[in-house]
Amino acid sequence: MTVPESPSKTLEAQLAHRPDVQDLVDRNIIKDPKVAPAIQQQRDELEKRKIEDSLRHKIDHRPSPEKLVEQNILKDPKIAPSLQRHQLDLERNLLQDTLEHKFQERPDPAELVEQGILTKEEVPPQ
Repeated sequence: MTVPESPSKTLEAQLAHRPDVQDLVDRNIIKDPKVAPAIQQQRDELEKRKIEDSLRHKIDHRPSPEKLVEQNILKDPKIAPSLQRHQLDLERNLLQDTLEHKFQERPDPAELVEQGILTKEEVPPQ
């Protein structure tokens, strides 16, 4: 069983391990003691207003939803978001089916030579 230390020794041990002032300033726990509190407050208010102005400017100049739809950033707002993924899959499948159909209907090289589109030298070997 350990004997409890005196409060003064405990306090001394804790004070020996406390962080220095600059570390507390760097971690934003306390304000810089070299600057007057009134100036710090004004600086903080100025920074806050600067951020507010920047955000207000960005909000005022953001593109419209129609512009974002044109740029393919947003999907069509007339369609429910839960259905937009299905619509995209459907469009992709339709495009794939159309391409497969066109490949199947594509004339073979012999027909292209007969029609004068290709010469016999341009026909790839099979």
